[in-house]
Amino acid sequence: MIIQHIVHDGRGYTAMTPQKLLAVGVPQAVIDSAVSDARRNDIKAECKRRIYAVASPETQMNMATSAALVSAKTATNRSTGEADILTNVGIAVGWVDAMKTAIVTLAADDEIDFKADASWPALPDEVTALVDLF
Repeated sequence: MIIQHIVHDGRGYTAMTPQKLLAVGVPQAVIDSAVSDARRNDIKAECKRRIYAVASPETQMNMATSAALVSAKTATNRSTGEADILTNVGIAVGWVDAMKTAIVTLAADDEIDFKADASWPALPDEVTALVDLF
């Protein structure tokens, strides 16, 4: 792993391996923290990539707008399709929350392959159906 940038005792180090940082006098605890931060950032980026692979920012905005318009109606004035949109938006929000929670779990155990599909919450079919509407 290459640590892109680290500052220790007022001195910056760029694009160095943990071994080289140790060799130039950066304490192991500082290196470990930098490695942990880098992994967490990589995991966050993977989470974002996976969410956007399902629904682009534009799709998410359209879903939220639709949900807002539907929720402005009383329940008795909503069609079955509109009620399904609200239900499925709730499921989608729950899935995104589960994805974000997975970041914590994945960051805590560097033995877990965060690039593996099995490391992430499964995408509910309802979310796929919702995204297909937009």
